[in-house]
Amino acid sequence: MKLDLAAWKKRLQVRTTLAVTLESGRVAVDFVRREENATRVVSSFTLPVGAEAVLADPERAGQRLAAELAGAGLRERRCVVCIPAGWALTTSTDVPGIAADDLREYLELRAEREFPIPVADLRLAHCAYSLPDGKECATLAAVPAKRLEAIERMLAVAECRAVSISLGLDGCVPRGGVPAAVHFLANGNHVDVVIAAGGGIAAVRSLPGPANAETAAFDALGFSREVRITLGRLPEALRQQVRDARFGGSPAPAENLCTEMRQHLQRMGIASHLARAAGGAGTAHPAAACEAAEQHLRQQPVAFEFLPPQVNRWETMARQFDDRRRRWLAAAVLAALVLPLVIYVVRSRMESSLTAEWKGLSGKVTSVEKLQQRIRLFRPWFESAPQTLQILEALDGAFPELGEVWAKSVQVSDGAKITCVVFARNQAAMLAFLNRLRTHPEVSAVQVQQQRGENPIQFSMTCKWGHADAK
Repeated sequence: MKLDLAAWKKRLQVRTTLAVTLESGRVAVDFVRREENATRVVSSFTLPVGAEAVLADPERAGQRLAAELAGAGLRERRCVVCIPAGWALTTSTDVPGIAADDLREYLELRAEREFPIPVADLRLAHCAYSLPDGKECATLAAVPAKRLEAIERMLAVAECRAVSISLGLDGCVPRGGVPAAVHFLANGNHVDVVIAAGGGIAAVRSLPGPANAETAAFDALGFSREVRITLGRLPEALRQQVRDARFGGSPAPAENLCTEMRQHLQRMGIASHLARAAGGAGTAHPAAACEAAEQHLRQQPVAFEFLPPQVNRWETMARQFDDRRRRWLAAAVLAALVLPLVIYVVRSRMESSLTAEWKGLSGKVTSVEKLQQRIRLFRPWFESAPQTLQILEALDGAFPELGEVWAKSVQVSDGAKITCVVFARNQAAMLAFLNRLRTHPEVSAVQVQQQRGENPIQFSMTCKWGHADAK
């Protein structure tokens, strides 16, 4: 029998989590539940605290988060966190054909060369993509460790725990044959520009953008120039694949940006599409962490994961016992440890049941014992066996059924001596009566004392009850 790790993994799979999205003007929290065929948001709330305010005072933000969770009645404490993409320093690099264990060290070396901050003060993540010629590349993202530590402090104050921290760009990753595109995610007063191509994310930038239609004039020409520069940094073959632009994020700024940029993008050969917020969060502005939470609940990798992979000790243990011999050995050891405990528990339950039953009967037993003590006290005043009735029963058995012999008086003295005055119709009936009486095993010393008359014959007789001779 082979241990089915997939079945056990499915049973132990987490089905709920909190999706926490940090934006420039709010912290969105969604309670996400994974069901059989879909993932849905059960409840949501927002904190009017921006990402920079969280960095400035994570303890206060954590207290407000804890209060909101308590007010919403949410007990889930595992969190999938998405931070602003503008926090990350990004660069693109080639990925040589090296083992996965050595890839992290290689990316750290690249980060030392590309970023102005020491690697010890950064947390790194990457998202792989491929060029049209099949060459493997990766976008390397680095976030200052102090920023992520502030997020973790906020969650600790709220008694929560981060199970994933990413940039919240999972909705941009092309899947299932989706063509390459440039995504404009409006978030407050800035726009995250994400270029998705080659099965991954090829570039990420954060640019100033319009918050809504009523703000001051937006420099669409300058914004367009920055987008052109970002696209120009891509390899030409990859650049030619980008023919669509998708606008998402906050509805009003996204729509405003789409209107401003439509003509500029059209000159670059890129068609504009405004994404409708029908989705994940069930609100007008769906939170980015909902998509990451869905990936996490389905145990799929998220884009730009900044938390190191967590080793599940139960899965590691299950793999160790995938061998049949080890399973039998483990079962024997477990039985040797558990069986005495089971026997002890069963025995304790039986003793407890019998003790409870005895307590229920103890009152009746006490009353019966008191009654027996009173019986023993008065027993010398009466016979333990009804001997007189036995004597009368023996005499009655000796009389004939037709009434030829009848008794006038019967006297029992000393518990053993019997004296009777009897009448019989003739001599034969008297003799037959005496013979029947002598044959009784308990009767002895039958003697006729007096006899007179002929019809009827009156005689007196004596005898002894057999137990008297035994004494």
